[in-house]
Amino acid sequence: MSFKENLKKKMLADSLSKTVSPTIGSPERPGKVDKETMRRLLSLSPFVPEKRRDLELYFRQLEPGIGEILVLDNELPLYGKTTLDDVTLRKSPELKEMISIRNIIKILHDSDIIMCKGRDALRYVHDRALDLLDLHFEERDIEEMANDGIDALARGDSEAAMETLDLFIELLGYESVPAAVLVNDYVMFGSRHEAEGGRETFGPIIMYNDRTNILRLIKETVSVDDPAAQIVIPGVALGEVEPDAEGYWVFRFLKEAVLKRERPVLH
Repeated sequence: MSFKENLKKKMLADSLSKTVSPTIGSPERPGKVDKETMRRLLSLSPFVPEKRRDLELYFRQLEPGIGEILVLDNELPLYGKTTLDDVTLRKSPELKEMISIRNIIKILHDSDIIMCKGRDALRYVHDRALDLLDLHFEERDIEEMANDGIDALARGDSEAAMETLDLFIELLGYESVPAAVLVNDYVMFGSRHEAEGGRETFGPIIMYNDRTNILRLIKETVSVDDPAAQIVIPGVALGEVEPDAEGYWVFRFLKEAVLKRERPVLH
């Protein structure tokens, strides 16, 4: 699988995890887990589905018959170094199994096998999904991404252009520019900084209009609270102020920006 495809899978796993997280409650305030989205995240991970009785289980084998087991319910308990039969007994016991004192102890107490629950279990599954991805990249990978963006602009394919921009946003850690300086139909994002006095600054700033297929760049760092920013940013977007780069040159800029950064494995 190419670096681009691995990066897209990482971004999908991140997005799914962020969607599930707020649906998880706490012991004091139980929530209703977004199970459908959690299933999508699990499908990206090494956990495989297993149906036992009324339980929806996901099993990650560590050795024959033994592994880590997630129960897809509102608590999201994750058990480790155990078996499917053991978890089934504890979570969905039958009457005949409750005759045994040993089984009753297991049913009442899971501290011997529980790894974590809730958001901790969600993070664990998310991290195991990322473990499957090779997120190292070479210069040719970034060159290929930039060329994909340039081709998309040339074809007027705004969806493909935006997809490539999203990949660069991920690699560079850019954030959305505050709504106060946005212009209709433009998405804007850039490198966020905090200046003296806690003022929020952005630079460089990338702006793209998917309706007109216009892509522009401001290289300088500007404070979004500065009245000048209220003029410069919309001015560049509307063509009243000359941008530092436009069109395919913006993808060239993004490529160089990625290659100039230190390149640790993405997490």
